[in-house]
Amino acid sequence: MPQDKHSSDDHAQTPEGRALRNFSLLALPWLSFQQEILSIMKKGIESASHVRPFEHLSSRELQAFMMIFDPTGKWRGLSDRDLEKVLAETYGKILPKLVSGSYAFIEAQEAILTSVSGVLNDVRKHPNGDTSKKSTEKSSR
Repeated sequence: MPQDKHSSDDHAQTPEGRALRNFSLLALPWLSFQQEILSIMKKGIESASHVRPFEHLSSRELQAFMMIFDPTGKWRGLSDRDLEKVLAETYGKILPKLVSGSYAFIEAQEAILTSVSGVLNDVRKHPNGDTSKKSTEKSSR
């Protein structure tokens, strides 16, 4: 069976090392893709123009639910005549907090992805956990 000229002797020593390296090779592109998607989402949140359509969609969905569950307006009329307006104003106050929380969550995910990518990249380069100079020289052949 021909040997891959890019693989080192260390990679062939243990099945665990090969499995970790192969897992890393498969996982790294997906983690990179997720980091790019998070970056796009973060830019979308930073741009207020992307938040307004979400606000309008949510407000209209709420109105549609009210029309479905109370088509005659009987229950809505009992509580408050301007219920929809009050809910829309309340939603306007909640949305900035929701956006802020989403932004913080995205930053946390980015930090985790960066850390995991670094670990998997190390595993890819040194699948048996040997980071000595001897192992590095073998893998660079």
